Amino acid sequence: MDSEVRDSLDAYLALQLAELDGCLPLIAAADQEALHEARLALRRLRSVLSCYGVHLPRVPESTRKDIRWLARSLGEARDDYVLSQRMTLWLDAPVAWVSADALRAAVSGLVGSSNSIARRIAADPRAKETLDAAARAIFTGPTQQDKSSAPHFDAAVALLQVAWETAQGSLRWASAAGTRRNEQLHQARKDIKGLRYAVEAIAGAVGSEASTIIQAAMTLQRALGEQHDSVASLAWLSGLAGQPGLDPADIHELRSMEQRRLDQAETTVREALRTSPIPEPRRVLRAGIAPGTLASDRPSDQSHSAL
Repeated sequence: MDSEVRDSLDAYLALQLAELDGCLPLIAAADQEALHEARLALRRLRSVLSCYGVHLPRVPESTRKDIRWLARSLGEARDDYVLSQRMTLWLDAPVAWVSADALRAAVSGLVGSSNSIARRIAADPRAKETLDAAARAIFTGPTQQDKSSAPHFDAAVALLQVAWETAQGSLRWASAAGTRRNEQLHQARKDIKGLRYAVEAIAGAVGSEASTIIQAAMTLQRALGEQHDSVASLAWLSGLAGQPGLDPADIHELRSMEQRRLDQAETTVREALRTSPIPEPRRVLRAGIAPGTLASDRPSDQSHSAL
């Protein structure tokens, strides 16, 4: 089992690096699907390095810094594009917009910003150099040859348990964070993604029970993603207020539409927390027990259920 865990990790990391390498030429052409896939692969790579780092070859801090730069840049480009698509849907609604042309110009600016960032990423030698440096560190580092450092099954599960507890902590903070609640929910979403990808990375080695964690994480991740997108949209619309050519009534209507969507997203998040709590890795993976059969897995016992 222990060698299977390490082999699974190696295969998962290699897949993410290959995906990133293949996406870079397409990102240069501002291919949004390639941008999305690259961002996803980098998130998965970082999640595995973060969760299992103590058992993996050490990635130099300079390379880690470049990985953070690449992740931040990909995120900025993708976020602008996602926001533009969301706003386009609103503008296509049967509403008599007073300043339709100005609104569409603002949305086009988001697309232009996304494409510009994407091209800069692909043109920067650091992007390719970062991937090559990460591959060298991960697959030729000293601990790659020393398989005794590979995480055994119980150690891997213990690390996943820590990731699970981190996500639970973020959700608890969000339920009591007041004005910082949205920030904490966004952090919880990132923590849940990290847990999900870390489980995916060794799913083949730990058995089908891993899917119970992955599926619950995906359900909550999607709900939190919709909530975050509404919050980001409202913030962007607030920034448009007072700009020349934009009618205040249009901004007010867009904000009202987005606020309704946010209210629905909040309901979905609460429902997801109630019906699809993420089970503890140490219970599901060690015992092979489906979530909901243990008292600690029941929704009524989730400390963040009042969120």
